[in-house]
Parts: sequence; C-alpha cells; structure tokens
Amino acid sequence: MKTKKLFTSLAAAVMLSAGLAGTGMAMGQPVHAAGTTQSSNTKTSNVSVKHRTVSAIVNSDNPKLVVVAKDQANPDQIDSNYTKGQTINVLWSTEAKQGDKTVTLYYIENRTINGKDSFVFIPSTDVTTSGNVPTESAFVEQANNDVKAIQDAYKRSLQYITVTPKSKKGAKIYYAYKKSKKSKKITFAASKKTIKYGKKYKSSMIVKNGKTRYVYIGKKRYVKQSALKIVSAKYAPLNLPDDLKNLIVEN
Repeated sequence: MKTKKLFTSLAAAVMLSAGLAGTGMAMGQPVHAAGTTQSSNTKTSNVSVKHRTVSAIVNSDNPKLVVVAKDQANPDQIDSNYTKGQTINVLWSTEAKQGDKTVTLYYIENRTINGKDSFVFIPSTDVTTSGNVPTESAFVEQANNDVKAIQDAYKRSLQYITVTPKSKKGAKIYYAYKKSKKSKKITFAASKKTIKYGKKYKSSMIVKNGKTRYVYIGKKRYVKQSALKIVSAKYAPLNLPDDLKNLIVEN
C-alpha cells in the first residue's frame, strides 16, 4: 500500500487522547479486584480498566503496518513480524483516502518508532476479524461507559474504609451538633482531643459539610478527611456482568 496519499481522516485519529490510546483508563480511587472480599489489613491498590478489543487473524505473512506519529500528518509504513494465522487484537477503525479509494484501517497500539510516539494501524484487508470493529467515536464512548459502570459498582459495594492520620502529630477530633433543636444545619466543632498517629480506624460514613469532608470514626467523633490517609478498603463482591469484570485490572 502506498502511503503518500494516505492521510485524510488519519489526522483525526492522531487526536485521540493519550489516556484512551493506551492500554487502559485508571479509575483513580482505592479499590480491589472484582469478586473478592478485601480484609482491613490488606493494602489498597488502584484499579484500571482495560479497553475492549476485537480479535483478528492475520491473512498473510509480514503484512505492512501504517504508522502515524503524533506530530506529523503523513503516515509511514513499517514491516511487521506477524505470521499468517496469527491472532492479534484491534481496538477501533478509521477510514483514510488513498487516491479515489477509501481504505479502512484498524488501530492496534501506540508504539515508539524512531523516537516518536506513534499510532500503529493495520489495513482491514490484511486481517479477518471475529466481529465488528467499532469506529473511534464508538470506541471512546464504550470505554467511558465501561469506566463509569465499574466505578459505580465499586461505590455501591464499599462496606468500609480503614484510615489513619497523615501527620505524626495525629489528627484533630471534631464533634457534630445543631445550634438548636429546630435547626437543620449541622455544625462541626474542633475539640482539643486528637487521634494518635499510626492508629487505624474503620469508617463507613463520610459527611460533607460545606467544602469540607469529615470521616466518622465512631463514638460521635469525626476527623477531617484531608488529615487522613486510606490504609485499606473492604468491598462486597461486585455486582457486574462478566464482560465488565474481565476488563478490571488491579495494579
């Protein structure tokens, strides 16, 4: 395939965000693997979400790959080491003009080529896919929906977190009260008491008051969330279909 005229639509593909072009999307919250119960002394970890892929069988040995660096408009070609019958994964499809013809390309991965971060594609005619390959926009929409569904499932399954003070000085204890029996507004007042550094507390409730969040640690005591760090979290088994559970990666 000649690449000199193969540029229309590929510029849009290169604009795909770096977060989606990689292997997964980090959820950015302490969680653990789906379907397991985490005890209070287990270390927290971060969960990332893999992208959905479509398997494809290579039709011939060493097909050419189309490469587009992020800072260039015109694509290049490189040799692949794929063999006939080999199974690879593709993520999304895009179309590009080659003269009067429209060529469909499947995105495989990001790769550093000649020192440049590049998008790597394979022409659709060089593989046989196991199913429909989504367009770039449909792929992005599905990825975002997957992340949201998994995040929501973790929020629903959270049983409690274990926290400890960040500072060696400990953390100040706050008490909640109402100024009058008729008052609906809750006020948090600092006490002279503190919780000790290194001591761990379980909490199943975080209260937001204005812009401040308070973690309830029992016995009518609250501590500012900003003064605490999460040691671990315990979740009930996730209520998710298998296709979503299979996308979860614990780091």
